[in-house]
Amino acid sequence: AVVSTQSTGIGGEGVQQSLLKIIEGTKVTVNDKAKNKSHQIDTRNILFLASGAFIGLDQIVKRRTASKSLGFGTPAMAPVTPPTKRPLSSSLGETLESEERTERLAKIRETEEKNRARDQLLEQVEPKDVLDYGMIPELAGRIPILTTLNSLTKQDLMVIAKDKERGVISQLTELLSLNNCDLEFTEDALASIAELAFCKKTGARALKSIVENTLLETMFEVPGSDITHARITSDTVLDGASPIYTRAEQKTTEV
Repeated sequence: AVVSTQSTGIGGEGVQQSLLKIIEGTKVTVNDKAKNKSHQIDTRNILFLASGAFIGLDQIVKRRTASKSLGFGTPAMAPVTPPTKRPLSSSLGETLESEERTERLAKIRETEEKNRARDQLLEQVEPKDVLDYGMIPELAGRIPILTTLNSLTKQDLMVIAKDKERGVISQLTELLSLNNCDLEFTEDALASIAELAFCKKTGARALKSIVENTLLETMFEVPGSDITHARITSDTVLDGASPIYTRAEQKTTEV
């Protein structure tokens, strides 16, 4: 027997009807299990922002726009530029890059081209495309403004990693500062972290696991030791090499 999950899934019509009722304005009872109380919230004066990944929506836009690609008066489509083969960076001081990094950079360029093509399609999204995706007309009519977000690039991941307020590096830097140790990431190390995170295709979530794996040895070595400075290079990120430690004895002998 075939069982339909249209009404039981999280995106089914029943769930969308409930969301529509909340957006239109109603009184919702929210149970607080911690305090064993219930609160009533009026949603009439609440601004709702609905967001989602909408996987496959770009293909719906592509089918719609492709049907208008023939005939007179059709606007000329922008030519698709092939991936440019940029020279590999030699910032690591090496004349020849490793084969592994060459493949990773080629994969990054290919993914960037695919993301750019998908972003261009999503910029042309219309309410009709959202209806074809599965949203009921009543809910789509209550959310008239549609906007899209571009895919993250390698440069975006570097900015997120270096964020001083919410970045994972700043959090671990504060943690090591409790042991009187300064943490430093070189630009090459940040670029390598961004490359690995970009290849995982999981967005900024991959940064946390990569940075934590890179600092696994440091988090065990620093507490209770005389290490006052830890410098993370690209070799530490890519090859698992030990960070460059500066100890208190070295500072005293230099002075």
